[in-house]
Amino acid sequence: MNKTRQDIKKSPGKKKILIVEDDPAVMKLFNLLLTGDGYEVIEADNALPALFGATRDTPDLILADLNMPIMNGLELIDQLKAHIDTRDIPIVVVTGSVSEESRDEAFKAGCAGYLTKPIDATIFLAEIKKSLQSNQQQRP
Repeated sequence: MNKTRQDIKKSPGKKKILIVEDDPAVMKLFNLLLTGDGYEVIEADNALPALFGATRDTPDLILADLNMPIMNGLELIDQLKAHIDTRDIPIVVVTGSVSEESRDEAFKAGCAGYLTKPIDATIFLAEIKKSLQSNQQQRP
């Protein structure tokens, strides 16, 4: 059986989450919530370093904004889902866009969850946990 880099890099311990967010205040909030809940955090302020970080660090989950410079969140999801090392990483969209069209597009692109800003900390952390558990149950 061929192992992907993701299989090889996995080690027990803290779950690793990549945050892709261009707003420094939102990034800080997400980081505080996640580290406070015991997660390891990797940060990227746009999609390009996120693509590099996702292949290099192999996070257990990715949080992605939809509205970002250079490459939007949907394009990022498409790129991640097209790459063998990142296609199985669950992606939760966290965005200011409350439209049903944006939500539908995100799920069609392959995201595991969709949250709108401003976030509720309890709902945010519950969605993270749910997406991580769902991904573990789907793996053989």
